[in-house]
Amino acid sequence: MRLAGLDIGTTTLCGLLLEADTGDILSVATEPNAFGLPGTAPWEALQDPDAIFAAAARILDGLLASHGHMGGGGRIGGIGVAGQMHGILYVDGDGRAVSPLFTWQDGRGDQELEGTTYAGMLSEALGRPVGTGMGFVTHYYNVKNGLVPRGAACLCTIADYVAMRLAHAQAPVMDATNAASLGCIDLRRLEFRRDAMSALDIDGAIFPRVSTSCPALGEARNGTPVFAALGDNQASFLGSVRDMRGSLLCNIGTGSQISLFSDDCLDVPGIDTRPFPLGGYIGVGAALCGGRAYSLLHDFFQRTLRLFSGGSGSGQAPPSSAYDLMNTVNEERLGATARLTVDTRFSGTRTDPGIRGSIANMGMETFTPEHLIVGVREGIAAELLGFYERFPEAARGAVTALVGSGNGIRLNPGLQKVFEGRLGMRMRVPAHREETSFGAALLAGVAGKVLPDLAAAGRLVRYLTE
Repeated sequence: MRLAGLDIGTTTLCGLLLEADTGDILSVATEPNAFGLPGTAPWEALQDPDAIFAAAARILDGLLASHGHMGGGGRIGGIGVAGQMHGILYVDGDGRAVSPLFTWQDGRGDQELEGTTYAGMLSEALGRPVGTGMGFVTHYYNVKNGLVPRGAACLCTIADYVAMRLAHAQAPVMDATNAASLGCIDLRRLEFRRDAMSALDIDGAIFPRVSTSCPALGEARNGTPVFAALGDNQASFLGSVRDMRGSLLCNIGTGSQISLFSDDCLDVPGIDTRPFPLGGYIGVGAALCGGRAYSLLHDFFQRTLRLFSGGSGSGQAPPSSAYDLMNTVNEERLGATARLTVDTRFSGTRTDPGIRGSIANMGMETFTPEHLIVGVREGIAAELLGFYERFPEAARGAVTALVGSGNGIRLNPGLQKVFEGRLGMRMRVPAHREETSFGAALLAGVAGKVLPDLAAAGRLVRYLTE
């Protein structure tokens, strides 16, 4: 039996086909998400939902055709879909898009409203912080400005839309993982806060039904069941950790997150509590910079090389990338010298966008490129581990495995060693790079009863060091 998973990312769409009994990946296919749409304001971030669906369908058809499943006789146990959270689009009564996708990067929530912003107004009304790009904020702005399309019957995320269209359904069903990302959900009851919507003169009927059971929405044209979509953060966790209750996941890409599973709904300042598929939650500490801080340092070195080589008229071209040289620097190379203290919050934080990074303890022996490289790595880890220290002691005490994912970890062995040294555990990195689509496929296997439960699904995750 085989399982298919799709990841509807902001910049890339990815799909894979895997063997349900071994976890072996049979095929992987990707397409760039080059489906941006022009906006009427510079802060708008829009994409074409139908072009995205068409690309996802092409990827899926290619995967199934490559292994002889297009005729309907193939043994595909299920299709799982995950994707970028927070953003929304509107659909009509037939389940067809009547608006662009307003992505999580959309800035309308930061526009001024009655001495504050739309996001600020809703944060006060809901009693919890919500930010621009979150679907409830986007919808509130659209309601206030008459931008909800005529004929809109429901709103949903882009992953919900793709799953619904693949299943030939006419109305979206929203998994709690996606519903929570919109910003107006009761995390314990896992229902939209329709009382709050009513107080804000928002018609709650436009929000879809929330599910916690990952139901089948219908069948793709080859007869394979398609299940309700889940959020990409939760799918990546599923696709990265073998033991969800005993694993701490550090994901570092452009941004970074540290995630820990909990059976109970956490209430920890600075930690975002998100529903987990089929029950439980993950607590997430999210940094805005993460791998972007290391990339910023790389760009600094590249500019320096251009200035003193190719840019100086010497005729010598700078190397194409400084990453390889940066990765040769390790802490042992610095010997017994002091260390720089680097705060890598160069883009602020989610709660205080005005914060900026800093470099401290600069002296005669520490003002070197090597110290700066090590200091940035330490700063990236320090910010994430600062979130980790906020988790309850019981939750931290249950951690027995350290897992790292994302290119910021995968391509940076020095950063892996920083986490290992701080936590006293070896970091494991998944053998597959497609953690989100892998997790979506695993959840489809559980929902379709191809796999007995999430514990069995986790045992299919493999690590590079094995």
